[in-house]
Parts: sequence; C-alpha cells; structure tokens
Amino acid sequence: MGRKLGSPYRIYIRGATYWAYFSYTTISGEKIQFRCSCQTDDPRKAEQFCLEKISEIRTSEQNKLTGELPGISFDEAFARYFEEKVKNYSQPKAIFSRLIFIKNNIGIKYLHELDKKTINDFVQKRKQTVSNATINRELSILSAVRTLAENFWERKVNEAKPLKFKLPEPAENIKYLKDWNIAQKIIDQAAPHLKPIIYTALYTGMRLGNILSLKWQNVDFSNNVINIKVKDKNISGGKNLSIPMVNKLKVILSNQPKINEYVFNYRNKPISSIKHSWHNIFYDSKGNLKNPEIPYINFHTLRHTAATWILRKTNNLRITKEILGHANINTTMKYAHVLDDEKRKALNAVFD
Repeated sequence: MGRKLGSPYRIYIRGATYWAYFSYTTISGEKIQFRCSCQTDDPRKAEQFCLEKISEIRTSEQNKLTGELPGISFDEAFARYFEEKVKNYSQPKAIFSRLIFIKNNIGIKYLHELDKKTINDFVQKRKQTVSNATINRELSILSAVRTLAENFWERKVNEAKPLKFKLPEPAENIKYLKDWNIAQKIIDQAAPHLKPIIYTALYTGMRLGNILSLKWQNVDFSNNVINIKVKDKNISGGKNLSIPMVNKLKVILSNQPKINEYVFNYRNKPISSIKHSWHNIFYDSKGNLKNPEIPYINFHTLRHTAATWILRKTNNLRITKEILGHANINTTMKYAHVLDDEKRKALNAVFD
C-alpha cells in the first residue's frame, strides 16, 4: 500500500501483518524515520495505529516547544533501538523477537511508565517459565533502550533502572570438545554443506551468525585473514575484527564454490540456518542418539572449544582475547578457569 500524498507514513504488508514506515519532519526541522509493526492484519486498524502514532509524535513535539521532555511509546522506542543498534548485529532477528515479546508483555504503553513495580512484576511473571539468564538478557535490552532514550533521544524516562532487578545466575558451565578426535567424529557425521562451516568454527572461534553471513569480500586470501564485524556495545555498528586464517582453513575456503557473494551456500542459496542439519549429526529420524560416543552439543560449543584449545596451546590470555574478539578480558578469563579444572584433575589423578 503506497503512501498517500502528503502522508507522514506508508503502510505495507509483511507476511500476514501490516507494517508502517514513518517519515516525519518536525516544526524544528528534525527528521524522524522508523519502521514498526502495526500488529494487525486489518488495514483499517493499521491506519488507525498510524494515526495514533503520528498523534504521539506531534504531542512529543509540542512538549519540546514548551520545554517539557517528551515521552516516547514502547513502539517508537523499540523501533528506533532496532534501527540504530540491533539491525547491524549478526543475528538481529533473535533480538527483534525479544523486543516484540517484551513490548507485548510489559503491560505499559510509554517508556516513562517503566517504574519499579512494572519491572518487578515482569520479572516475577517471567521467573515462572524461563531461566534467570533469559530474564537478565531481557532486562539488558530494556536498560539499553532506556539509556538511549535518556541520554541520546532526550526523552522522558522513569528513575527505575532495569539492571538493578537482574537475578543471580549459576556459574557458567563451559562445555568444549576434549580433543580433535571427538571433533572429527562430529565432522564425519555432518552433511557435506555443513562440514566447512564446522571447520571454520573450530579454526577461528567465530560465532555461527558471523560464519553464515561471511562474504567473499571478508576473506583475504593474500594476507591469510578473515575480516568481520563483531558486536560491541561501546562501538556503534560493531567493531572490526581480523582473524588469522590457518593453512588448513585456507584450503577449505578456497575449495568452496563461488555461487554468490556468500561463502556458504546450500542448493545455490545462502545458508540462513543449520538447525536441522546440525540436529541430524546426532539423532536419527526417530529422535534416538546415533552414536553414544557423540553426545549432543550445541554449535556454540565449537566456539568454546576453539577458545579453550587456543588458550591451552598458547597460555596467552591476550592472544586468545584478540582472536575471539572479546571486548573484555574477563570474558576470556572463564576459559582460564576451565584449564584450572583440568590441572586440578591431573594433580588429583597423580596424588590421590
């Protein structure tokens, strides 16, 4: 559905739901642009949604003229957060889903209504169905949106800070493959299109999102490096990371057919998910484990494996941190704790 002449919004259909693109210039000349879901499949309700949204924008503008900080709805706040921050992440769809869930379950319409009671009620309700870690991730998103509204968008917010409601989490149990023999058994069971993806994870420690979005322009065969962007909360759009490419990986990537701009493809199309092919490594069609010697692991375990192996061989936290792209050395330190456990087991085996 096109934009009406002079209209500050355009409605269009995505799947079964109407979405709106807003482009509005305020009296002061500020350009406001964002997209958001109308949350309906009824075009008349979508139109009403847009009219209410424009009314909110104009009310906010009037508040600015009178010197009062304008409020901001969750719809607008989350839409701006996604456009300005999230869409550049390696897996924006996952965060987008969290944004939609939070917005639909927080129980308020405007961000400045996010008080202590609202946050606490949300946390207590979520505790009944999800882990503390999941709740903490959702609180981090709320905090990020609130911070942007307060410090950069100059919008009214409540003094309640979501991160103060974070819940205790158990110490992370880092899973990793003990040696290359186990890794090779997994690779041998993998589908042909999945094997080079697994090798890339083990040889670089890259996250799955970065691997699947890897383009030929990111692979520098002349200098033997892979150049990618990784998320960093302190750098808008993420930071640049160069990962050395070992000879074995160079050979594997060189043999990948150049079908399009993406390195990894299946049936001539970029691979967007490996969920089913990864599951098929471990389980048969009836859901039974294929090989007791190969218990199920998730793909992210390969990143933990790469980090642990690199640290074990180099004994150098700084190098491991740089290869993995960790923003903070404390993240890398958790792998040092894994090695401490290995040393302790070795001593116990000798002296018990």
